[in-house]
Amino acid sequence: MSRALDGYLAQVAAGLRGVSRWRRLRLLRELEAHLLDEAEARGIEGESAMAALLAEKERPGLLAGELAAGEGQDANHRGGTALAAGMIIGIATGSHMWFEGWRWYICVAFAAAQGLAVGAGYFWARRHWLRLDPWARTAVAVLLTSLLSIPLGFTTAHGFKPTRLFYGAYTGFLLERHSQERPLWQTLLEPVLFTAFMFALETGFLGRIRFRWWQVPLELSFNATLLISVMLALKLRRALAERWVLTPQEQES
Repeated sequence: MSRALDGYLAQVAAGLRGVSRWRRLRLLRELEAHLLDEAEARGIEGESAMAALLAEKERPGLLAGELAAGEGQDANHRGGTALAAGMIIGIATGSHMWFEGWRWYICVAFAAAQGLAVGAGYFWARRHWLRLDPWARTAVAVLLTSLLSIPLGFTTAHGFKPTRLFYGAYTGFLLERHSQERPLWQTLLEPVLFTAFMFALETGFLGRIRFRWWQVPLELSFNATLLISVMLALKLRRALAERWVLTPQEQES
C-alpha cells in the first residue's frame, strides 16, 4: 500500500463527486491499475519514488474531469489492449504448432483459446489483484489462467486433455512474473523446468506417452515460444496503456 498513491486517488475521487458511486469506483480502480502498472514497469519502490511519479501526472482535479468525460473510450481502450496483447500469445503458439505439423483446425483452436481466453482474460482481470504482494499475485494469476484454459483441453483430436490446463497455468505464471524485469538466468531456466515437468507428468506420473528424446527439442521450443510471446505481449500492453490523460505534465500540449 502507498500513502502517496492513496492520497492522489482520494483527490481524484473528490473531483468525481458528480459521478455515480459505481462509475466512480470503476474509474478509480482503473486509474489505480494504470499507475501501479507504470510504477511496476519502472521499478519504482518506496513512498518518495511513488510521490515523484505522481508529481509527473496531471493535477487530480483536471484528471478527474478527463476520466469522467472519456469513460467510454477508456473501456474500449482497455478491451482493445487486452485483446491485442492476448492475441500475440495465441498467434505465436498456434503458428508454432502449425510448423510442427499439427492439423490446421487444432492450431487455430489452440491460438484462439490461448489468445482470447487465457491471454486477454488475464489482462482484463489483472487490475483486481494489483495491490497484493508479488507471490500472492502470481498465485492468483496461475489459478485464474488455469480456469480460463479449460477450452485448451478440447484442442485435441481425441476429446478433452486435462494436461492442456498446465499450459494455461504456465502462461499465467509467466505473465505475472515478467510484469517486472527478471534476471536472465531465470528467464532461460523457466521453459527448461516446465518442459521437464510436462515430460515427467506425461510419461512418468500419467503414463500417457512414451518418452522419446527427439520430442524434447519440440516441447522446449514450444515453451520458449510461449515465453517470448508473453514478453512481447507485455511490452505491447505497456506501450498501448500510455493514455494521454496519464502523460507527464511537461508533455501536455
